[in-house]
Amino acid sequence: MPPKRRRTSESSSTENGGQQENATTTEPQPHDEFWFSDGSIVLATDIHLYRVHKSVLARYSKVFSDMFEIPTGDANTESWEGVPIVRMVGDSDGDVCVLLKALYGVNLHVALRDSSIPEVTSLLSMSSKYDCQAIRADVMQRLEFLFPNKLEKYEEAKLFWGQFSPGQVFELLLVAHRCEALLILPILYYLCARFPPETIIDHIDALPKDYTKALLVGRDELREMSNRITQRSLLSSQIEGEFERGCGRIACTERFRGLVSERDLVLVFDIPDCDILKGIHRICNDCALRHKVFVRDIKELNWDELPVRFLERSWEDLGRT
Repeated sequence: MPPKRRRTSESSSTENGGQQENATTTEPQPHDEFWFSDGSIVLATDIHLYRVHKSVLARYSKVFSDMFEIPTGDANTESWEGVPIVRMVGDSDGDVCVLLKALYGVNLHVALRDSSIPEVTSLLSMSSKYDCQAIRADVMQRLEFLFPNKLEKYEEAKLFWGQFSPGQVFELLLVAHRCEALLILPILYYLCARFPPETIIDHIDALPKDYTKALLVGRDELREMSNRITQRSLLSSQIEGEFERGCGRIACTERFRGLVSERDLVLVFDIPDCDILKGIHRICNDCALRHKVFVRDIKELNWDELPVRFLERSWEDLGRT
C-alpha cells in the first residue's frame, strides 16, 4: 500500500487586529495501483501521484527518454521523499492512468478489445503526445478495425457502433485529427453524419469551423446520393451510357415503387445489399439481381469517394501520410 500522506500549507493574516487564520490545502495523493516502492520517478496530476520507473517510461516513450537525459539541478528539482516529481501539465488524471496501464500491462493488443472507446481515445492521445510508437501502433490497429478503410470490413465494424455515444464519437474525431490518425477520419465523419440533425447540433460546437463545414457538406452529399439511389431503384445498372430498365412486368414495377416510397432514407453504406428485396417474392429474379448489383456498385463508387467528400484526399493519400 502506498503511503497516505497529506500535504498542508498554512497562511496567516494580521489584518484587523492581527488575527491569524489557518488554511489547509489537500495535495494529490499516491495512487493505489501505480505506486512502487522502488519507483524512480513520480508523475503528478491534480488528483494522484504515480511512483513508477524511469526505465519503463524511457523504454516505450521517446519523449520521456529524452526528458530523463536532460540534467537537472538538485536544488531546483521538486521531489517526493527524495524521488523527483514530473508535473503532467495538460494531462488529466484519467489519461495518465490509462497510459500507465498500457505501459505496465501484459498484452495491450488483447486488452484493447475490452477497452471502452473513451479509453482507446485517451490512449491514442497520450501515445501520440509522448511518442509511444508501439502503443500507438496497437491503438491504431484497434481503431482501424472499428473504423475501417475497406468496404468489405464495414458491416462487421458497424456491429460495435451501438456502444458509442455521440459525444464519444465527436471527441474521437477531434483527437484523431490532432493525432493525425488519418485513415479512421473518413468513417468517423460518416458515423457523425449518420446521427439525426438534433444530435449533430448538440455536439457540433465542439468542432472547429473547417471540421464542421466538412461534416455538413459531406452529409448533404451523402443524403443526395441516397435520394438518387431511391430514384434509380426502378432502373438496373447503366450499360453503354443508357439505363436498362427491369423486366417491365407490372408486378415488379409496382412492387418496387411501393417499397421505395415506404423506405426510410439511410446513408449509402447502410443500405442492405438486398435493400428493399428482403422477404419479397413478387419481384422476379432478374430484377432482384440487377438491383443488388446496382446497390453494390454504388457502394463501391462512394467508398472510393468518401475521404474526398470529407477531407479532399484519397484513401491512398491518407495511407501514405
